[in-house]
Amino acid sequence: MLLPKYEEQQVYFDFTNYEIVESAATTMINEKEQHVWLIRYGKTAPGLIENVGNYDSDLHSDGVAHAEAIAQHIAAGGNLPDHVFADPFMRCTHTADTMVSHFNRLTNRGMKVKVEEGLTEWQVPSLLVDPEGMRTDPRTLDELVDIFDNLDESYECVNPRGPDRGTETEEASSGSPRFPETEDQLHERCKTSIDKILEVIDKDSVAIVSHAPCLQHLALALDGSQSPGASALGAWSLGGITYFSRLPGESKWTLRSYSSTSHMPGEFRDGELGKWSLPSFVQL
Repeated sequence: MLLPKYEEQQVYFDFTNYEIVESAATTMINEKEQHVWLIRYGKTAPGLIENVGNYDSDLHSDGVAHAEAIAQHIAAGGNLPDHVFADPFMRCTHTADTMVSHFNRLTNRGMKVKVEEGLTEWQVPSLLVDPEGMRTDPRTLDELVDIFDNLDESYECVNPRGPDRGTETEEASSGSPRFPETEDQLHERCKTSIDKILEVIDKDSVAIVSHAPCLQHLALALDGSQSPGASALGAWSLGGITYFSRLPGESKWTLRSYSSTSHMPGEFRDGELGKWSLPSFVQL
């Protein structure tokens, strides 16, 4: 039996819009959500006393456990940083080194800590100068490499320390850490540092270990508020983690949590021990 003969018809599909949608979808798949973790170290030995010292104390054994707890908490969230940056003071570098050791055990990526001078302690006498008038400077990268196993020896600071204010020895870059430092100058320095770090890492995710005053202004720079009082940011606890993220193509960061201590053990879990804040920030 012969089937009826129909006229041949040309069927045309317009794939133009399909290709555009497919290209956009592929881009979204290839790109990834970006994350920033801002982290304060845990317990130190001895503890820092303003206007007294010790200004470059190392972690207490509990503080090392706190650093492990921080790394475990971040890993449990399902996202790991591609980079870890730390201030050069011992308590921050030790925290970052411990975190990187934990991440490397999970991934075998061989991650290294980038020691960044732009993240250094607030440059004020109460946090750096002892009663005899001696100022504490952090160890150099060469000295730190001899102490810790996971430091990037080839890293060059994106915001290196400049000469003291009031000296004419050399011209300093705008936004560089310089002694002494007002809070406005601290904010400019922290904003400069985070902008340069984000430029260097491109679309990667990053964990940053630093000190409470610096962390508050790093968070303020990401938050985008005009001033501390206009923000919802406040005091920072020992071991506290502040977490920002943004989707591919977005410029604005979303604050997911602030100075969270849910991961901290025992008496440090409620975040009250060692809580510190600049007076300009709202107390939480």
